[in-house]
Amino acid sequence: MRLTTRQISAVGLIKAKRNVLLFGGSRSGKTVVAIDFIIHSAYKYPGLRALVARRYATDVRASIWTITLPQVLRARGYELGVDYTLNEATMTVTFSSGGTIICSGLDDKERVDKVLGQEYAIIYLNESQDVPWPTVTVLRTRLSQTIEGFTNRFMCDLNPTSTAHWTYKLWFQKIHPESRKPVNFPNSYGYLQMNPNDNRENLPAGYIENELESLVGSSRDRFFLGNYADTSALRVFTPKHLYHWPEFEEWAATRQGILRFIAGLDLGYQDADAFVILAYVPNERDVWLVFEHKARRETLDQLVESIRRGMRWVADNIPARDHSMKIYAETATVRYGHEGDDKKSASMLAETFGLPIERAYKRDKKLGIELLQGEVNAGFFHVPAGGPFHDESEQTVWTRENDGTIVRIIDDEAFHPDEMDAILYPSREIYSYSGEEHRQLPPGPEAPPLPSADDRVLNQMIETLNTDEAYW
Repeated sequence: MRLTTRQISAVGLIKAKRNVLLFGGSRSGKTVVAIDFIIHSAYKYPGLRALVARRYATDVRASIWTITLPQVLRARGYELGVDYTLNEATMTVTFSSGGTIICSGLDDKERVDKVLGQEYAIIYLNESQDVPWPTVTVLRTRLSQTIEGFTNRFMCDLNPTSTAHWTYKLWFQKIHPESRKPVNFPNSYGYLQMNPNDNRENLPAGYIENELESLVGSSRDRFFLGNYADTSALRVFTPKHLYHWPEFEEWAATRQGILRFIAGLDLGYQDADAFVILAYVPNERDVWLVFEHKARRETLDQLVESIRRGMRWVADNIPARDHSMKIYAETATVRYGHEGDDKKSASMLAETFGLPIERAYKRDKKLGIELLQGEVNAGFFHVPAGGPFHDESEQTVWTRENDGTIVRIIDDEAFHPDEMDAILYPSREIYSYSGEEHRQLPPGPEAPPLPSADDRVLNQMIETLNTDEAYW
């Protein structure tokens, strides 16, 4: 087996860095060189465990397990039954040294629980553009096996999507995709672009010319040129008004008697819990995000304390005649941790802990997102500068199809906006489905003025007289 010049460079990078990203176009030799390194390591180091994962089990079986692993094993001269054995059911290669390679999808809960029950010296995410960031954070906690003389590796490859993807944040911007803080040990991150032309000698004649060079738009950028796509045109939220606390205090000072509060809660499973409190005045368009809490894998008690802390904070820091609020939340039950751990649900928070939970309206999410987008981007929804939602707004993007078409559906693979969901619940109550305690969104400048109470009564009487035969 002969490696190309670019693959030899990739081997050097993998040996030099703990966190490695191989990105680029289709059929460029990324997967082969990663699997080659993993096989060599598992054979050389007794007891070493390597995890090779894709999002879906069917994909990892059809590609890595069925094609790439057998090809590289044969090419390197390893003999089945002598140097290694196979377990088809669990997709496990066991070497005579005791080292193992485990292939797994991340879509089967039972399988993932077994995977997370072990420690690994290598974790390799193939086609990592499909793996959500919350899953990555959990997997990386299992990169903890100690093998004498071996430095653990976290390896990823992908045909790059957009600059909103977590791989771009980690390797190019050197920031944590969620907290936006600088990564620890930035020098441990290394990346290499590998494109089809680098692997021409291993491709069928005419493949590049016939299949790749003719691609257009984002498909060409991704699968032939292997470039990340700029997301500036895809951003859902571009807050027009990022505020600091004194500005809200000045606005609220003249509205203490009419200021009202409403809250939203989104319960997380693999993603984060998010709790927000909004301040507003009936019949005024401005809405202020005044409290934000976002945390991953909280226990039920921790979540309850975070909610109560937010409510206390509002009461202690914002002068108002009435600090009462309802918390609009989803009603689904989610489980955190692994099998046997506690569950948490909105009904439990209401019944067991006495929190003022109301069932959130969840239908028409697309309309809710576009309504919130309009208010945020117009500056009527005021966002705390540097807070969690500000960070989310820089990463939340619309989906782009391979032909470049922008679809107004949030790309959860690039980034999942946990706090946005929490904001949507109370926002719907304020903007669209308000009762007496909330307010309808006032008309825009082109709309006719609302009729007075007397006008409404008169119009109703006229309509009744015109349509109800009983009056005649």
